[in-house]
Amino acid sequence: MEIILNGDKQQIESQSTIILLLNSLKINKEHAALMINGNIIPSCNWNSHLLKENDEVEIMVFVGGG
Repeated sequence: MEIILNGDKQQIESQSTIILLLNSLKINKEHAALMINGNIIPSCNWNSHLLKENDEVEIMVFVGGG
């Protein structure tokens, strides 16, 4: 299945959830925020939210520094 991830086409497994996508990308869910098709998805829904063909996913990863 194909999604648009941060502006680029990305092939993922069908029936993928947000948490499976983050795990496959090795993104720490504690430091991420996510939008699908312009809607913010709360982290409490990441385990159950199934991605769909052509979803536009934007992942923002927060990095601390000083």
